[in-house]
Amino acid sequence: MAHYKFDIAKLEKLNDPARFESLPPDLFFAALDVPDGASVIVEIGAGTGLFAEAIAKRAPEATVYVADIAEEAIEWMREHRAGVAEGRIVPVLAGETHVPLDDAIADALFMINIHHEFVDTAASYREALRLLKPGGRLLVVDWAARETPKGPPQAVRATPSGLAECLKGAGFVDVMVDDSALPWHTMATARRSGE
Repeated sequence: MAHYKFDIAKLEKLNDPARFESLPPDLFFAALDVPDGASVIVEIGAGTGLFAEAIAKRAPEATVYVADIAEEAIEWMREHRAGVAEGRIVPVLAGETHVPLDDAIADALFMINIHHEFVDTAASYREALRLLKPGGRLLVVDWAARETPKGPPQAVRATPSGLAECLKGAGFVDVMVDDSALPWHTMATARRSGE
């Protein structure tokens, strides 16, 4: 699959709270179905940590690890995110297909607008599966494969069936893909098998 990387020089663009209008954190938190008392949530491709901060507010007992491959993003979060100073949000410099965290660490894991950037989609989702505890929930939100007023080229957008196939191929179960819940995005949920 083709991929399209975000221009890190536009990092501040990721921090616009107006993004919540089309990407509502309440909907995402509900879709993650974070268990009561969850201790760890992971975001892959966190950018400035805008969504991680929103999720952390909704899961006050959890530590949220925010992984990104760009050192500039990690430094930005360290300098600007209050949750980092409080220890609730922990920035992690990651590789393209490796996040330096323990196996089965996360109760829930989410990715917002990162699927189209993956160079090795299968390896990226296998890594997400590795990080989740048995029964842990995955949320993937990415640009829908239809015309939208902004977003990456159509060639890098996944169809609902293509996204479902990626998740199942990586070993996820209970895969559900919805391309009607959001105006410009497709939303998928899945789970690591086991309890």
